[in-house]
Amino acid sequence: MIFSFLLFPVLSKAGVGVYTEWDKALSERYDVRTIRMTFDNLDTIPDILDQFPNLEELNLSNNKIEHLPPSLFRCKRLKKLYLFRNRLTIIPSAISNLKRLEVLSLSHNRLTTIPDSIGYLPSMREFSISSNYLLQLPASIGHWQHLEILRAAFNELEHLPDQLILLKKLRILDVSENKLVAIPAQIGNLQELHFLYIGHNRITEIPESLGNCKKLQVLDVVYCGALMMPNSLANIQALEEVYIDNRIIPFYQNHRFERIQQIIVVDGSSTSYRTPE
Repeated sequence: MIFSFLLFPVLSKAGVGVYTEWDKALSERYDVRTIRMTFDNLDTIPDILDQFPNLEELNLSNNKIEHLPPSLFRCKRLKKLYLFRNRLTIIPSAISNLKRLEVLSLSHNRLTTIPDSIGYLPSMREFSISSNYLLQLPASIGHWQHLEILRAAFNELEHLPDQLILLKKLRILDVSENKLVAIPAQIGNLQELHFLYIGHNRITEIPESLGNCKKLQVLDVVYCGALMMPNSLANIQALEEVYIDNRIIPFYQNHRFERIQQIIVVDGSSTSYRTPE
C-alpha cells in the first residue's frame, strides 16, 4: 500500500535500543538497552560500560576477550550477560554488584575457578558455565532461590556442593562429562527438576531420593559410573526418557507407567543420542 511506510518505518539500528557499534552507542547512550557484538574478533572491552545507564543486556559471545573491565560491574540495570566462547580466565569478585542479573553465560572459556561472591546475585535464573576447567562450584550458589537452569557440563568437577539441594526452582541440571564421584544424597529435594544429565562421570551410586523428583521428565545416566538405578524412579509418572548404557541395571518399571517411561540403551559409540531440551 502507498502509505505502508508510515506504519512500518525502517529502523537504522538493529532494533529499538539495540546497538552493535561502540561509537553509535556512546552517541545515544541513554537509549541503549542492548549491546550485541558477536563474532567481531574483539580481544578487549572498552572500559565505558557504565556510560550506558539503561543497559539491560550485553552479548559479546564468540570473541577473544580475556579480561572484564571494572565499568561492567557498575551496570546497575544489567539483566543478561553473554560471554560465551571467549578466553576469560578470571571472573572478578565484583560480579556480585550486578544485583539485577538474571542470565549469565560463561561457557567455553578458560576458567578454573569462579568467585564465591557469584552466589550473591539474588535475581539469577540461568547460569551456564560448561566447557571450562572448574574443579568445583561454590557453595554460595545455594543462595540462588530463583535459579531454574544450571549447566556445568564438560568441566573437572569431582563433587557438587550440598547446598545444591536448596535450589527449589531448579528445572534443568546438566553436570555431565565431569569427574563426579557422587551427587547430593538429598537431590530429591529438587521438586521442580525436569531434566537431569549426569552421564559420563564416576558416580558410585544414584540416590534413592531421586524418586522424589516427581516432575522429572528426562534422565541421562549413560556411563555415569553407577551400575544400578534406584527402583524409586519407577513411580515417577512424568518420567518419559531414561538414557542408560548396557552396563547399568535399570529400575523395575511400575506396570502403570511402563508405556510412558522409555528406557533407552545407548551404544558406546553414540556421540549424540538425545534431543536438547
